[in-house]
Amino acid sequence: MLCLACAMPEPPLCSSCERSLRTVPRRIVADGAVAVDVVAAFAHSGAASQLVRHLKYRRSIDAGRYLARRMARLVPPDATGLVPVPRVMARRISYGIDQTRLLADELSRITGLPVRGVLAANLWSPRSAGRGRVHRPVPSFAAKAYTARPVLVDDVCTTGRTLIGAALALGYARTPAVVATSAGSMG
Repeated sequence: MLCLACAMPEPPLCSSCERSLRTVPRRIVADGAVAVDVVAAFAHSGAASQLVRHLKYRRSIDAGRYLARRMARLVPPDATGLVPVPRVMARRISYGIDQTRLLADELSRITGLPVRGVLAANLWSPRSAGRGRVHRPVPSFAAKAYTARPVLVDDVCTTGRTLIGAALALGYARTPAVVATSAGSMG
């Protein structure tokens, strides 16, 4: 088996990739009366960003399982369900995976919490990768009623706009989120 990040012959991560993993502090992302308490397994750099890329664009289930194992310890103890923030349909079809659903399913297997697919994304939206906070709209999601204490699950938090959109759809003023990696300015 090979390193999940760089493909060197040392699984699941080679020593160089393992050393590149960095943690980041918990952050609050807010917009108006909505706030999301975001905790990330890793900073979005080095091997962690490679793992997310492999999961997202190469359908690497093993990368997703590795990330979920590291995310599991961050799930709040009072959580009652995991709510994956869905990928828009066009990208799910194009890349053949909804990476947040895979992460949530693996987190469920580890924690025993149920996955609640109560959010639905649009069919298509422009990519926000590479855009600054000012140029990233808050995406809208359709949501089914959900009254338990949800934990949002996402792969990457850059500005937090997607998580804010998910929290708005669920109707919560304050929501916890567990993400694989965080990048950029989250404030």
